Amino acid sequence: MKKLITSFIWISLFFSIKAQQTGIYMEEFTISDQVLHGQIDDKYSITAYLKFEEYSPENWLSFSVSGWYYYDHVQKKIPLVGIYYGDGITLYSFADPLRIDSIKHMTSTAANPWETTDELINRSGYTEKFELAYSEYSYSGTWKNDKKTLGVRLNTSNIDLDKREEFLVLPLPKNEKKHIALSQFGPYAYGYSIFASRTDAVGSKVLLKYEMNSTANPNGMCGAGMEIGYLLLNFDPKGNLLDYHMEDVESCLSNFWSEMKEVPNTGGKKVSYTITDSEEKVHTVIVDGVNFSLVSK
Repeated sequence: MKKLITSFIWISLFFSIKAQQTGIYMEEFTISDQVLHGQIDDKYSITAYLKFEEYSPENWLSFSVSGWYYYDHVQKKIPLVGIYYGDGITLYSFADPLRIDSIKHMTSTAANPWETTDELINRSGYTEKFELAYSEYSYSGTWKNDKKTLGVRLNTSNIDLDKREEFLVLPLPKNEKKHIALSQFGPYAYGYSIFASRTDAVGSKVLLKYEMNSTANPNGMCGAGMEIGYLLLNFDPKGNLLDYHMEDVESCLSNFWSEMKEVPNTGGKKVSYTITDSEEKVHTVIVDGVNFSLVSK
């Protein structure tokens, strides 16, 4: 266990699709577990391990976790299960397997789905409970059992058990590759697919489509809405970015929607979007995966 380090993150590659025509493909990485260190009552050092379990039915920013913690001088693991919600996390140690499973699977007795998180973080019947909230670059709060309540603090500014990021992978000379983090080009770290790509002597051109749910709350405004658009990237032969261009074609959050038509005889690689906003203003975006252009008019 000496190899455990603060906030050590296991990263697992779970997706790799190759565009065989050009050698350009995408890789997606997820971060779903984490090791944390902290103190109870400012004198008992602890180590905790947490992993992602399931999303909440009310809000995808809330999810269940499981894992364990121990006191560093004893190193006897105490099982944990809990709920992460925005800037806070509640963890329990239960003796009852049914209580454990109900938290893991976010099985709530709440009458309304949007009350699920509140009900789950206020359960009884635990042997130990952590209640932590983010404040001043760390997570702090209370640890309690049936006899006492003590302060607790985790030495991390970030609990991230649900992070996804996609990378565009470009082939380079001498069998080398370059990974391009797509999160640097806009608000989205994932949700991309390769619409068209080409590599030749002067470099690479890649046209990506992105498609994301508008919000993390399926029961709220724009819960069923989508954010859709295209990203055009141009690279030199060494994989250096020359320029990029992005066009949104549909957005519930920004109140515009679209109708898409394929341009005949292009194999689906050229499409036209007629976009209408909330004021009934109309414009067109031409997505051209044959000549690699994005034109708004």
